[in-house]
Amino acid sequence: MEFLEIGGSELSRPCWERCLPRALLLVFVVDSADHSRLPEAKKHLRQLIGANPGLPLVVFANKQDLAAAYPITDIHDALALSEVGNDRKLFLFGTQVTENGAEIPSVMQDARDLIAQLAADAQ
Repeated sequence: MEFLEIGGSELSRPCWERCLPRALLLVFVVDSADHSRLPEAKKHLRQLIGANPGLPLVVFANKQDLAAAYPITDIHDALALSEVGNDRKLFLFGTQVTENGAEIPSVMQDARDLIAQLAADAQ
């Protein structure tokens, strides 16, 4: 399985349209503590999934360990994930980096297993 990470900067966005048609699934990461950028994240997520209605979607609500982080239910609402379509496989995970980075949290192990299964199912 190959992963291609394409950042969200303005310069990276043209790559989205070129790479997404070959993707087996989309992993979208948002900063749960950066409330002001959630509307922008919602807009870009809509762009990405709009042209790919059957593409499975995995959303990581990152930085859940920060005091300012929205809980995943608020992230679900802010990104309007209930509107992404009934035919799309959709998964939302609350994530955070461990303090020393040496251990993989169980939620990330579960996400890794799910991503591997979704990719296998799509081939």
